[in-house]
Amino acid sequence: MGLIWPVAVACWAVAEATFFFIVPDVLITIAVLKFGPRAGVRLAVVAAVAAAAGGLGMWLWGHACPEAARKAVLTVPAVGPDLLTRAHREIAQNWFVHLVLGAVTGVPYKLYAVEAGAHGPTPLLFVPASIAARLTRFLVAVGLTTLMSKVLTRLNKPEWGYRVLALAWCLVYGTYFYIRATA
Repeated sequence: MGLIWPVAVACWAVAEATFFFIVPDVLITIAVLKFGPRAGVRLAVVAAVAAAAGGLGMWLWGHACPEAARKAVLTVPAVGPDLLTRAHREIAQNWFVHLVLGAVTGVPYKLYAVEAGAHGPTPLLFVPASIAARLTRFLVAVGLTTLMSKVLTRLNKPEWGYRVLALAWCLVYGTYFYIRATA
């Protein structure tokens, strides 16, 4: 796999934890097809730690200057005040559960990080919780990609893997952007 994949995944995870809007799961799932599930798991760990580092930066910004941080995250495509309000509310109640669930319900992690800095848990709690929450989602992506690959292999169509993965990510983002546009 070399060093380029972990570095690329780490950079992507930090970018997505701050201002980028395409999740690092995309690159991790490609790596699963290219190198196998073990490589995907390793990259998921790298991504979780890197995302938590980016999240710490957002936590610090949210703590030091919450209004500026909030205004900045609202410039990210498909992030609106409704999601920021939801993250604000969810950080105040059962924040860890919402940090995990937000990863699959469409609330970007960066919003939780800013709101946690503004009025939530300390970084000593938020960073390890972030690693656990992000790792959970990244491992789900690895598992689903591995399952899809095995199904395609059983159907004697393993070469379809990248096409199915591309279609899946287009559907995920198409659905997300459609929902956000109609919200």
